[in-house]
Amino acid sequence: MDPDREIEITEAIRDRARIEGATVAVRHVCAVAARTLNATGVGVYLVSDLGPIEPVHATDPVGSRLAELQVVLGAGPATVAVAKDLPVLVADLDTAASREHWPMFAPEALAEGVRAVFAFPIGANGVTIGALEIYRADAGLLSAADLEDAWLFADAAMALILAGVSDAPTVTEYGLFASEFGERWAEVHQATGMVAAQLGVDPTTAFLRLRARAFTSGEGLSRLAEDILAGRTRLDDGKDTEGP
Repeated sequence: MDPDREIEITEAIRDRARIEGATVAVRHVCAVAARTLNATGVGVYLVSDLGPIEPVHATDPVGSRLAELQVVLGAGPATVAVAKDLPVLVADLDTAASREHWPMFAPEALAEGVRAVFAFPIGANGVTIGALEIYRADAGLLSAADLEDAWLFADAAMALILAGVSDAPTVTEYGLFASEFGERWAEVHQATGMVAAQLGVDPTTAFLRLRARAFTSGEGLSRLAEDILAGRTRLDDGKDTEGP
């Protein structure tokens, strides 16, 4: 890695935070990465006790839906990057190979206008703690320069997460993951707790029920969580009911 380029990227991230008058956070890494890499958007995920991955930020609505899709399905580039601690570089989702590998994720991502996805594991000392994901509307591989920059952004996210969290990172680390997206995902955690209490099950089982309901209904997890917290939807004893 070019140390001068690393300094340039670090300064660009800090400048982005200064413009907001805010402490450097994950959203600043994502915003600068999206601009630098000419991406439609960028997202960051962490490992989770509730499922394979948990999104902590996405730069745009498409990224939010892409993140929720991977969580609901338990499949996608970021999921593989975290599980295998390897980069996943998908130059074109609209191929037979991509559709065969991700028969549910690929068509849904394409419907959102995402054609290429690149996921990079975030971790240190052989321990993967998450992934940085870049998505584009056009097919094509990252250039050699963009590939190197992507790793630098993944390293920047890792350094920020490890420096800002004393134990296992979670979306409740408000300063680090502060964003509208982070607030919405915090509601998913609250809804998971409510469902666990309603059903008398552990949080992991409750989250599986949420994922199943989101999958069968076609609504996003964050929207489902909002409805549960507002009392409009209740998951109870195998009977998912709608409120008045």
